[in-house]
Parts: sequence; structure tokens; C-alpha cells
Amino acid sequence: MRKLVSAVVVATAFAIGLANAQVPAKPGMNTITNGAVGIATTSATTAAKATVSSNAPLGALNECYNAIGDQPRTALQSCLEGKLREARSQMNSAYKKLEAQTKEIDSSATVKALASLHTSQKAFESFKDAQCLWVGDSVMGGSGSGDLFNSCEVDLVRWRTKQLAK
Repeated sequence: MRKLVSAVVVATAFAIGLANAQVPAKPGMNTITNGAVGIATTSATTAAKATVSSNAPLGALNECYNAIGDQPRTALQSCLEGKLREARSQMNSAYKKLEAQTKEIDSSATVKALASLHTSQKAFESFKDAQCLWVGDSVMGGSGSGDLFNSCEVDLVRWRTKQLAK
């Protein structure tokens, strides 16, 4: 049981860490945790509910845990699915806007830039799928694997949206 709890803690910390990957280091803080993620190890359920300090981005999993409160876990799945739909919609809008802006540039390199943008988006989708599959599988079939998979997708899609909007 202790190994299972440890696996859940590690996978949860990694999944939540995806959302916090760009948080700058704070002076005097442990460089491993950076004060952003604190994991409770008393049970698998508590471990999945990682606590995040108020100055760090929450990430989809914690946003949904905060939103559902004491509702059943099925509410968590529904929340994550809704956040994923919203994040995908925002990413698609950002992509289309960037694509349209690039098309407006009168340059001999516009066609190449558009092809690179398309290739980059396809590569991101492949990375996201593989990364989130690994995050979900890393809990070795635990009941939270689907939640970790979905929260990983939301967090990575949000990250990509920011990249496209730069």
C-alpha cells in the first residue's frame, strides 16, 4: 500500500508540476519544490488533493477539487471535461487568430511560416497525447488515472494557448 501511495504522490506532483513549470524560483526556497506544491501522504485520496500555495497557478485538477467540494468523484470528471472543452476552444481560437495574422503578412516566407505553425501544432498534439497518457498510466491503474490524464490535457492545452497568443 505504501508503494501505491508513493506512486500516486509522485504522479500527482508531476501532473500538477506541469502547470507550475514556469513559476520562477523564489530566493531561499528549495529548488525542487519551489514552494509551489506541497503533497500530503496520508492516503491516496489526500495525496491526489495536492495543496498549492496561493501565489502559484492552481492547475485544472486543483481548480476542480476546489469547485466540487464534497461532491462525488464523478463531479470531478465532469468538471475536468468542461475545463478541457473550454481550453480547447480557447486554443483553437488562438491558433486561428495567429494563422490569420500570419496570412496577412506580405512576405515570401509566409507560406513557410504557416507550414511551420501547422507542423508545430501537430507536434504539440502528439506530445500532449503521449505525455498525458504517461501521466495517467504512471499511477499504475489507480482510480485517479483518468482525472490525472484529463487535468494534464487541460494544463498543457492552456500552456499551448499562451504560446500561440504571444
